[in-house]
Amino acid sequence: MATGALTEAVFSLPDEHRRGSVALVRDFARRVTATCGYRGSHEDAVLVVSELTTNAVRYGGGRPFVRIVGARDHLLVEVLDDSPDHPRPRAGGWGVRLVERLSARWGVGERGGQKVVWCELTA
Repeated sequence: MATGALTEAVFSLPDEHRRGSVALVRDFARRVTATCGYRGSHEDAVLVVSELTTNAVRYGGGRPFVRIVGARDHLLVEVLDDSPDHPRPRAGGWGVRLVERLSARWGVGERGGQKVVWCELTA
């Protein structure tokens, strides 16, 4: 049952088979958006989480993890990894452009020595 309360959830990707674990992250994002009662597009939220996680797996370092904080009208998505390199649009790639298009805001920060790529979605 969905609730309107603020929900925070964290998913740590397994050490092995990280590329395959992006599917697990999509399932995680679906559960979190339903649990927090997010009224925006769940499909957009899952797509953004998938793109940010794929970038962390392909170009990041260490063991990435995903944090989602959500409520009925707002989602904050964070993907953390150990690489200092910021995401950028790549030739033939569309992930960063997709995040820019679907998010109200997005950016890159640092927390505890890890890169944090984040975005906000609104209903």
